[in-house]
Amino acid sequence: MIEDVGNLNVSRIELHGVADFLPYPFIIAEVIDNVHYNTYLNEKFLEEIGYSLEEIPTIEAWYEKAYPEQDYMNKVITDWDNEELLAQQKGKVFVKNKSFVTCKNGTKRWYEVKASVINKIHVVAFIDLDKEIKIQEELKNINANNDRMLSILGHDLRSPVANLMTISSMAKNTDISNSEFVSLIGMVNDQSNQVLELLDNTFHWAKLNFNSIKLDEEVINFDQLLKSILAIYKSSYENKNIAISVDVSYLKNIIADVEVVTIIIRNLLSNAIKFTPQNGQISIESTENELIIKDSGIGMSPEMIHDILHNNNSSRKGTDNEKGTGIGLQLVVNLAEKCNCKLNIESQEKIGTTMRIKFDC
Repeated sequence: MIEDVGNLNVSRIELHGVADFLPYPFIIAEVIDNVHYNTYLNEKFLEEIGYSLEEIPTIEAWYEKAYPEQDYMNKVITDWDNEELLAQQKGKVFVKNKSFVTCKNGTKRWYEVKASVINKIHVVAFIDLDKEIKIQEELKNINANNDRMLSILGHDLRSPVANLMTISSMAKNTDISNSEFVSLIGMVNDQSNQVLELLDNTFHWAKLNFNSIKLDEEVINFDQLLKSILAIYKSSYENKNIAISVDVSYLKNIIADVEVVTIIIRNLLSNAIKFTPQNGQISIESTENELIIKDSGIGMSPEMIHDILHNNNSSRKGTDNEKGTGIGLQLVVNLAEKCNCKLNIESQEKIGTTMRIKFDC
């Protein structure tokens, strides 16, 4: 009996040595009176995951530390129990499952957890899958974004182009009065702006997704830039009798890519016009390093602002039933990151919205 105990101690020492040699975090546990006691953590476990034996003396303590959210912990335990049952039915001594582990320093990582059971000794290895799973999630998001863009192009580009064809056909084949002609020209202008905005956004979205944006930085003349942008949207804000004031005199010596900044401002101004009602106001102001666009529009909820900043927003119709694509503000957020500036949104429903673009001088 004494000899058996000695052999067991030698085996444990050998097992600990092997565990320290391997490049993965390991827990070695032993079942005593139906309690899973953690008896050894290898050096890689202490280095990477961080908990000591005093902090996780049992499997229950491990679950509490590694999976602090109760619902997720329950899911991990249930999934593991099911895997153990399935392994027993197949006569296997190995169990494995994927889980999102909270390390001692607060970071969270994906691991494939593999356990081998030898009598009452459990050897549990943690294989790092974090990079692999995050790459898969990123690819999944890119594919979803691509599908969304194709859907937008299929629907939103076809509609204004069809309207342009209808309007031009009416002007060509029908005797119309001067007032009717002027009205048709206004419709053509509005539809043309919509097509131009969509094409510009789509082009820059594609460049972003293929990582082909190359910045051509120079000092920006914001007075001149805003004059050209306001000319594009003149009929849109005049038709809603929106008063626009501009004072960007403080915004000087900003070095950035003019094309990128133009797309950012156009999208912000287009949204301000779209969601400002008849007889509303829009102001374009500045500080030494901020461009500020304020409107007296319908505003946004905190949830909507969160979705915009996390690329999860969807389109909604403007105060005159204007259509949107839902990609404009998403593009602004992504482009702002590319040209070293930041979008900040302040808004109250039924009061208005303030968009701030802060440049990194």
